[in-house]
Amino acid sequence: MESSAFSAVIPVIALLPAWIVSTSFFWWCFSLIFSVNFFVFHCIVALGAGLMFFLPAQRLFVVRLLGTRTPNAHEMERLAPLIKIVAQSARLHTPRFIVAIDESNDVNAFACGGHILVVSSYAVQHLSDAELTGVVAHEMSHHLGAHTVALSIGQWLSLPIIACARLGFFLQGTALRIEHALVPRHEYFRIPSKLITSLFAAIAWIFQASLLSAHILNNIVGKNAEFQADARAVTLGFGKQLSAALSRFSFPHQDAQQESRTLRLAKKQWHEKIFSSHPEARTRIARIEAQLRTQQQRR
Repeated sequence: MESSAFSAVIPVIALLPAWIVSTSFFWWCFSLIFSVNFFVFHCIVALGAGLMFFLPAQRLFVVRLLGTRTPNAHEMERLAPLIKIVAQSARLHTPRFIVAIDESNDVNAFACGGHILVVSSYAVQHLSDAELTGVVAHEMSHHLGAHTVALSIGQWLSLPIIACARLGFFLQGTALRIEHALVPRHEYFRIPSKLITSLFAAIAWIFQASLLSAHILNNIVGKNAEFQADARAVTLGFGKQLSAALSRFSFPHQDAQQESRTLRLAKKQWHEKIFSSHPEARTRIARIEAQLRTQQQRR
């Protein structure tokens, strides 16, 4: 377990106040029908985070929660041997990883839960076998370093917060529609309707702010996790492959879509760079190359 596994707890702690409030709302709704102790209800919901690490639940629930899909036969034919190669290098005799595909036009991948490896459809279609192996080694290194444990728990805790935020925005919209229908005919409804609409908006934005603060903290502490996963991938013997894959970020092919993406990246403001979850690709490549040179000198 690497240091990033511990620093990733910080965003989870930031979520706790909003999680307690949002879960209390659901407890109140549930208690109208069933008699459930407040503390017991919260404990059951919190323990439900274990589903994020339970293989059947990951296949049925978590993959869909992430907005990804299962790979088709061609994609699995490409990825399965590469995952096996990396697992053997990591001395995992019985690798049990769930592969998911993110429909995206970017060279992207991420790890989640206890076993999920997500690769973008663009990466599967356009990266070479060597580059794709480097990507898989990096994401598997997140699992080996336990970087995804706190992140997955945070995703579970976010669910009731997201539900309450959406409910608040829905009620705000409903109150606005009622206001537009009644106020022109009944002027005395104006002040109460404004108060009710503002109340719902404030509730929604408080939950939204909690999610945003946790997201920013996660991006800040996540940079070190990326460096540690890169270092582990190099140790496993996939440094050159990962460096080649990262070069796609630094020097993308200049077709129309990639050129537009490059221009957007060049126009990033300073705060976007600070709160990005990944360090600059060039910085990561430089660190990988330095580690490879150190390994060569030791040999």
